[in-house]
Amino acid sequence: MLQAEIVVAGVLITFWTSHQADIDCVNDFFRYHLYDKDKKPVPEKYHDVIIVSSKEKTAMPTIPVTFLLRWNGTINARVPINWYNAGTDEDLITIGDDITITHFPKRKLTRCYLSESKTRLFKAQRPRLTCYIFFLLHSILSMHGKYCLHSSCIAKDKHAYLFLGKSGEGKSTISYLLARQGYEYMGDDLVFISEDAEGKLIVDAFLSKIKLLNKKFEMKEAVDIIGKYQLNHAYRRELGAIVKLQRTSVSHKSSLIPATDAETFGWLINSGNNIKIQYQPRLWMDICEKATSFPAYTLMFADKEYFEHELINDIL
Repeated sequence: MLQAEIVVAGVLITFWTSHQADIDCVNDFFRYHLYDKDKKPVPEKYHDVIIVSSKEKTAMPTIPVTFLLRWNGTINARVPINWYNAGTDEDLITIGDDITITHFPKRKLTRCYLSESKTRLFKAQRPRLTCYIFFLLHSILSMHGKYCLHSSCIAKDKHAYLFLGKSGEGKSTISYLLARQGYEYMGDDLVFISEDAEGKLIVDAFLSKIKLLNKKFEMKEAVDIIGKYQLNHAYRRELGAIVKLQRTSVSHKSSLIPATDAETFGWLINSGNNIKIQYQPRLWMDICEKATSFPAYTLMFADKEYFEHELINDIL
């Protein structure tokens, strides 16, 4: 089988597959996370992902009657997803009609079963890795105590600063603006937070292409800003502060408002995965509670053309 290795949040994830398309996808999507044995630090934990595909529907795992439905919802806004639990070391997740994922947490193993279908030209067609990679990444890393946050992030002086917010609130914009000013870039949409052996809260980057508005075509496009602008970037830093973005049109000038512990806790919970699909949910809650002791603010984010990065210096 073919093999590709990545390191995200200190976890070495090895993908095993017989399809070159999967390897190409991993190499492109995780270009800044590809594992290099000659580089330090050494990964802390390990996980294997085996990708199998078949043209026969009968080859897909079936859901035993003893499995209980743990959670259901949608992925990519519209594709149905169902999570079943056996009560032992096995979880089974179905995504649509053609993807089934089986997690074995104690064995640090995941199997992905993909159903192939024929096109009009009689070529085999199977789900692309990009269709389920984010869900796969979230669930695997939570097994290892690393929890995702829908957040952009920059770093300064060995500390990470989170910028939480819904889509459209300016996460990509703020991280891009500050990175161009010399701050260390740690991602525009997704980071992972965990607690280390010393009790410190650690933020791990997820570095990928960033979606920026192309004014000429009036649409967003994926841009590798790290490579394009030779940005300084960091993979791991201790948590420094938390900022909730909120768009405002009242003024051209942005402003900072201190937040309460209760507000901060709510932001973190809402920016993470549904607790029903988190492994070790108590640990996730404890991390969120501990994070409320850090400085936190609401950034009333106005027109980016008038944004003064010195405002952020007040909290860094």
